[in-house]
Amino acid sequence: MDANHFRNSRSMIICRSLLLLTVLVTGLARPGGAAPLSAPVTVSFLDAGGEDALLLRQAGRCAMLVDAGPPGSGSRIGVALERRGVERLDRLIISHPHHDHFGGVLTLPAALAIAMVHDNGGDNGGEPHFAAYRRWRRQFPYQPLATGGKWQCGEIEVTVLAADATQSRPEEINDSSLVLAVTIGPVRLLLPGDIEAGGRRTLAARPGALRADIVKVPHHAKDPGHLGPWLDAVRPGLAVISTGRGAAVDPAALELVRARSGEVWRTDLQGDLELRIDARGWHHVGQ
Repeated sequence: MDANHFRNSRSMIICRSLLLLTVLVTGLARPGGAAPLSAPVTVSFLDAGGEDALLLRQAGRCAMLVDAGPPGSGSRIGVALERRGVERLDRLIISHPHHDHFGGVLTLPAALAIAMVHDNGGDNGGEPHFAAYRRWRRQFPYQPLATGGKWQCGEIEVTVLAADATQSRPEEINDSSLVLAVTIGPVRLLLPGDIEAGGRRTLAARPGALRADIVKVPHHAKDPGHLGPWLDAVRPGLAVISTGRGAAVDPAALELVRARSGEVWRTDLQGDLELRIDARGWHHVGQ
Protein backbone atom coordinates (compact mmCIF):
# COMPACT_ATOMS: atom_id res chain seq x y z
CA MET A 1 0.00 0.00 0.00
CA ASP A 2 1.52 3.38 -1.02
CA ALA A 3 1.54 6.40 1.29
CA ASN A 4 -1.27 8.22 -0.54
CA HIS A 5 -3.55 5.18 -0.44
CA PHE A 6 -2.83 4.74 3.29
CA ARG A 7 -3.64 8.39 4.02
CA ASN A 8 -6.91 8.20 2.02
CA SER A 9 -7.98 5.00 3.83
CA ARG A 10 -7.16 6.54 7.22
CA SER A 11 -9.17 9.67 6.33
CA MET A 12 -12.19 7.58 5.33
CA ILE A 13 -12.08 5.69 8.66
CA ILE A 14 -11.92 8.96 10.62
CA CYS A 15 -14.83 10.44 8.63
CA ARG A 16 -16.96 7.34 9.17
CA SER A 17 -16.19 7.40 12.91
CA LEU A 18 -17.14 11.06 13.14
CA LEU A 19 -20.36 10.40 11.21
CA LEU A 20 -21.27 7.52 13.56
CA LEU A 21 -20.58 9.70 16.60
CA THR A 22 -22.77 12.48 15.16
CA VAL A 23 -25.62 10.03 14.57
CA LEU A 24 -25.34 8.69 18.11
CA VAL A 25 -25.29 12.16 19.69
CA THR A 26 -28.23 13.29 17.56
CA GLY A 27 -30.19 10.21 18.55
CA LEU A 28 -29.60 10.90 22.24
CA ALA A 29 -30.61 14.54 22.07
CA ARG A 30 -33.97 15.60 23.56
CA PRO A 31 -35.87 18.89 23.43
CA GLY A 32 -34.44 21.28 25.99
CA GLY A 33 -31.80 18.74 26.95
CA ALA A 34 -34.33 16.64 28.89
CA ALA A 35 -33.49 13.00 29.52
CA PRO A 36 -35.80 10.35 28.03
CA LEU A 37 -38.36 8.80 30.38
CA SER A 38 -38.08 5.09 31.12
CA ALA A 39 -41.73 5.04 32.25
CA PRO A 40 -44.60 7.54 31.91
CA VAL A 41 -45.54 9.99 34.66
CA THR A 42 -49.14 10.76 35.61
CA VAL A 43 -50.12 14.23 36.78
CA SER A 44 -53.46 14.42 38.61
CA PHE A 45 -55.09 17.75 39.51
CA LEU A 46 -57.53 16.52 42.14
CA ASP A 47 -60.84 18.21 42.84
CA ALA A 48 -60.23 17.68 46.56
CA GLY A 49 -63.34 19.40 47.84
CA GLY A 50 -62.08 22.62 46.32
CA GLU A 51 -58.73 24.41 46.14
CA ASP A 52 -55.39 22.66 45.48
CA ALA A 53 -54.20 19.06 45.53
CA LEU A 54 -51.82 17.75 42.86
CA LEU A 55 -50.43 14.22 42.58
CA LEU A 56 -47.28 13.46 40.57
CA ARG A 57 -46.73 9.74 40.10
CA GLN A 58 -44.30 7.50 38.24
CA ALA A 59 -45.39 3.94 39.03
CA GLY A 60 -42.88 2.08 41.16
CA ARG A 61 -40.53 5.10 41.21
CA CYS A 62 -42.13 8.13 42.86
CA ALA A 63 -45.33 9.61 44.29
CA MET A 64 -45.52 13.26 45.42
CA LEU A 65 -48.50 15.27 46.64
CA VAL A 66 -48.39 19.07 46.35
CA ASP A 67 -50.96 20.65 48.71
CA ALA A 68 -53.87 18.79 50.24
CA GLY A 69 -56.93 20.98 49.92
CA PRO A 70 -59.05 22.36 52.79
CA PRO A 71 -59.95 20.64 56.07
CA GLY A 72 -61.93 17.47 55.52
CA SER A 73 -60.61 16.78 52.03
CA GLY A 74 -57.99 14.25 53.14
CA SER A 75 -60.44 11.35 53.01
CA ARG A 76 -61.27 12.16 49.38
CA ILE A 77 -57.56 12.41 48.56
CA GLY A 78 -57.06 9.06 50.30
CA VAL A 79 -59.65 7.47 48.01
CA ALA A 80 -57.93 9.00 44.96
CA LEU A 81 -54.55 7.65 46.10
CA GLU A 82 -55.97 4.18 46.78
CA ARG A 83 -57.62 4.10 43.36
CA ARG A 84 -54.21 4.81 41.81
CA GLY A 85 -52.41 2.22 43.91
CA VAL A 86 -50.47 4.78 45.97
CA GLU A 87 -49.76 3.53 49.51
CA ARG A 88 -46.72 5.71 50.14
CA LEU A 89 -45.79 9.31 49.36
CA ASP A 90 -42.12 10.06 48.82
CA ARG A 91 -42.84 13.73 49.50
CA LEU A 92 -45.82 15.78 50.62
CA ILE A 93 -45.36 19.49 49.93
CA ILE A 94 -47.48 22.32 51.36
CA SER A 95 -47.03 25.50 49.34
CA HIS A 96 -47.93 27.98 52.12
CA PRO A 97 -49.68 28.08 55.50
CA HIS A 98 -53.30 28.68 54.54
CA HIS A 99 -55.81 26.05 55.63
CA ASP A 100 -57.19 25.53 52.12
CA HIS A 101 -53.77 24.11 51.23
CA PHE A 102 -52.68 22.25 54.40
CA GLY A 103 -56.03 21.43 56.03
CA GLY A 104 -56.58 18.18 54.16
CA VAL A 105 -53.56 16.48 55.72
CA LEU A 106 -55.47 16.24 59.01
CA THR A 107 -57.85 13.64 57.55
CA LEU A 108 -55.49 11.69 55.32
CA PRO A 109 -55.66 7.91 55.91
CA ALA A 110 -53.63 6.94 58.97
CA ALA A 111 -52.09 4.04 57.03
CA LEU A 112 -50.62 6.34 54.37
CA ALA A 113 -46.82 6.29 54.66
CA ILE A 114 -45.09 9.65 54.08
CA ALA A 115 -41.31 9.69 53.71
CA MET A 116 -40.85 13.48 53.91
CA VAL A 117 -42.98 16.59 54.51
CA HIS A 118 -41.95 19.97 53.07
CA ASP A 119 -43.35 23.48 53.35
CA ASN A 120 -41.95 27.00 53.13
CA GLY A 121 -40.99 27.08 56.80
CA GLY A 122 -43.35 29.97 57.48
CA ASP A 123 -45.60 30.49 60.48
CA ASN A 124 -49.27 31.49 60.51
CA GLY A 125 -50.37 31.00 64.09
CA GLY A 126 -53.61 32.90 63.58
CA GLU A 127 -54.79 30.60 60.80
CA PRO A 128 -57.49 28.05 61.74
CA HIS A 129 -56.06 24.53 62.15
CA PHE A 130 -52.41 25.66 61.78
CA ALA A 131 -51.50 24.42 65.28
CA ALA A 132 -53.07 21.06 64.41
CA TYR A 133 -51.06 21.00 61.17
CA ARG A 134 -47.82 21.56 63.08
CA ARG A 135 -48.69 18.71 65.47
CA TRP A 136 -49.50 16.45 62.50
CA ARG A 137 -46.19 17.39 60.82
CA ARG A 138 -44.18 16.13 63.81
CA GLN A 139 -45.09 12.53 62.95
CA PHE A 140 -42.91 12.60 59.84
CA PRO A 141 -39.44 13.61 58.69
CA TYR A 142 -39.71 17.32 57.89
CA GLN A 143 -37.62 19.83 55.96
CA PRO A 144 -38.58 23.39 54.97
CA LEU A 145 -37.66 24.30 51.41
CA ALA A 146 -35.58 27.27 50.30
CA THR A 147 -35.16 29.11 47.01
CA GLY A 148 -32.76 27.23 44.74
CA GLY A 149 -33.44 23.82 46.25
CA LYS A 150 -33.49 20.89 43.81
CA TRP A 151 -34.22 17.21 43.97
CA GLN A 152 -35.18 14.27 41.79
CA CYS A 153 -37.85 11.69 42.59
CA GLY A 154 -37.83 8.86 40.08
CA GLU A 155 -37.44 10.79 36.83
CA ILE A 156 -39.33 13.83 38.14
CA GLU A 157 -37.04 16.82 38.68
CA VAL A 158 -38.14 19.65 40.99
CA THR A 159 -36.58 23.10 41.42
CA VAL A 160 -37.71 25.65 44.01
CA LEU A 161 -37.94 28.99 42.20
CA ALA A 162 -39.19 30.90 45.26
CA ALA A 163 -39.74 30.31 48.97
CA ASP A 164 -40.05 32.90 51.72
CA ALA A 165 -40.50 32.03 55.37
CA THR A 166 -40.13 35.66 56.51
CA GLN A 167 -43.51 36.92 55.27
CA SER A 168 -45.92 36.24 58.10
CA ARG A 169 -48.40 39.13 58.05
CA PRO A 170 -51.82 38.01 56.76
CA GLU A 171 -51.52 40.13 53.62
CA GLU A 172 -48.10 38.58 52.84
CA ILE A 173 -48.82 34.88 53.25
CA ASN A 174 -49.87 34.21 49.65
CA ASP A 175 -46.70 35.81 48.28
CA SER A 176 -44.65 33.55 50.58
CA SER A 177 -45.81 30.52 48.55
CA LEU A 178 -43.41 27.94 47.29
CA VAL A 179 -43.04 28.25 43.52
CA LEU A 180 -41.98 24.94 41.99
CA ALA A 181 -40.73 24.16 38.49
CA VAL A 182 -41.22 20.48 37.69
CA THR A 183 -39.45 18.89 34.72
CA ILE A 184 -40.70 15.54 33.46
CA GLY A 185 -38.94 14.39 30.28
CA PRO A 186 -39.82 16.96 27.57
CA VAL A 187 -42.53 18.67 29.67
CA ARG A 188 -42.24 21.45 32.26
CA LEU A 189 -44.87 22.29 34.88
CA LEU A 190 -45.05 25.47 36.95
CA LEU A 191 -46.74 25.29 40.36
CA PRO A 192 -46.87 28.80 41.90
CA GLY A 193 -49.06 28.30 44.96
CA ASP A 194 -51.10 31.44 45.61
CA ILE A 195 -48.58 34.14 44.66
CA GLU A 196 -50.22 37.50 44.04
CA ALA A 197 -49.18 40.65 42.18
CA GLY A 198 -45.92 41.23 44.09
CA GLY A 199 -44.67 37.67 43.69
CA ARG A 200 -45.75 37.53 40.06
CA ARG A 201 -43.97 40.77 39.27
CA THR A 202 -40.73 39.52 40.84
CA LEU A 203 -40.82 36.23 38.95
CA ALA A 204 -41.88 37.79 35.64
CA ALA A 205 -38.58 39.66 35.67
CA ARG A 206 -36.97 36.24 35.09
CA PRO A 207 -38.99 35.03 32.08
CA GLY A 208 -36.62 32.21 31.22
CA ALA A 209 -37.20 30.65 34.62
CA LEU A 210 -40.98 30.78 34.21
CA ARG A 211 -41.43 29.21 30.77
CA ALA A 212 -43.63 26.12 31.15
CA ASP A 213 -45.90 23.85 29.12
CA ILE A 214 -48.43 23.45 31.93
CA VAL A 215 -49.20 25.94 34.70
CA LYS A 216 -51.46 25.97 37.72
CA VAL A 217 -53.02 29.42 37.75
CA PRO A 218 -51.96 31.17 40.99
CA HIS A 219 -54.48 31.93 43.73
CA HIS A 220 -57.27 30.01 42.02
CA ALA A 221 -57.73 32.84 39.45
CA LYS A 222 -59.20 35.07 42.15
CA ASP A 223 -56.73 37.90 41.58
CA PRO A 224 -55.80 39.50 38.21
CA GLY A 225 -52.91 41.56 39.63
CA HIS A 226 -49.93 41.43 37.22
CA LEU A 227 -51.33 38.16 35.89
CA GLY A 228 -51.10 39.12 32.19
CA PRO A 229 -47.34 39.84 32.11
CA TRP A 230 -46.75 36.79 34.30
CA LEU A 231 -48.63 34.52 31.88
CA ASP A 232 -46.78 36.12 28.95
CA ALA A 233 -43.55 34.94 30.58
CA VAL A 234 -44.95 31.43 31.13
CA ARG A 235 -46.65 30.96 27.72
CA PRO A 236 -48.50 27.78 28.80
CA GLY A 237 -50.06 25.27 26.47
CA LEU A 238 -52.39 24.30 29.33
CA ALA A 239 -53.50 26.45 32.28
CA VAL A 240 -55.33 24.76 35.16
CA ILE A 241 -57.57 26.73 37.51
CA SER A 242 -57.81 24.62 40.65
CA THR A 243 -60.72 25.80 42.76
CA GLY A 244 -63.88 24.59 44.44
CA ARG A 245 -67.39 24.45 43.06
CA GLY A 246 -69.17 27.74 43.59
CA ALA A 247 -65.91 29.55 44.37
CA ALA A 248 -65.43 33.03 42.95
CA VAL A 249 -63.21 33.22 39.88
CA ASP A 250 -62.37 36.80 38.98
CA PRO A 251 -63.76 37.59 35.49
CA ALA A 252 -60.74 39.74 34.59
CA ALA A 253 -58.34 37.00 35.68
CA LEU A 254 -60.29 34.39 33.73
CA GLU A 255 -60.17 36.55 30.59
CA LEU A 256 -56.39 36.92 30.93
CA VAL A 257 -55.93 33.17 31.38
CA ARG A 258 -58.07 32.37 28.35
CA ALA A 259 -56.28 34.93 26.17
CA ARG A 260 -52.77 33.79 27.07
CA SER A 261 -53.08 30.00 27.32
CA GLY A 262 -53.49 27.32 24.70
CA GLU A 263 -56.10 25.43 26.75
CA VAL A 264 -57.84 26.12 30.07
CA TRP A 265 -59.15 23.54 32.55
CA ARG A 266 -61.27 24.35 35.63
CA THR A 267 -61.64 21.77 38.39
CA ASP A 268 -64.76 23.55 39.69
CA LEU A 269 -66.51 22.93 36.37
CA GLN A 270 -64.74 19.90 34.91
CA GLY A 271 -63.56 18.00 37.99
CA ASP A 272 -60.32 16.05 38.23
CA LEU A 273 -57.79 16.47 35.45
CA GLU A 274 -55.37 13.64 34.75
CA LEU A 275 -52.48 13.89 32.31
CA ARG A 276 -49.96 11.35 31.10
CA ILE A 277 -46.45 12.50 30.26
CA ASP A 278 -44.14 10.37 28.14
CA ALA A 279 -41.34 10.92 25.64
CA ARG A 280 -43.82 12.49 23.17
CA GLY A 281 -45.13 15.12 25.60
CA TRP A 282 -48.35 15.44 27.63
CA HIS A 283 -51.74 13.93 26.84
CA HIS A 284 -55.16 13.89 28.50
CA VAL A 285 -56.00 10.56 30.13
CA GLY A 286 -59.33 9.09 29.13
CA GLN A 287 -59.99 11.55 26.31
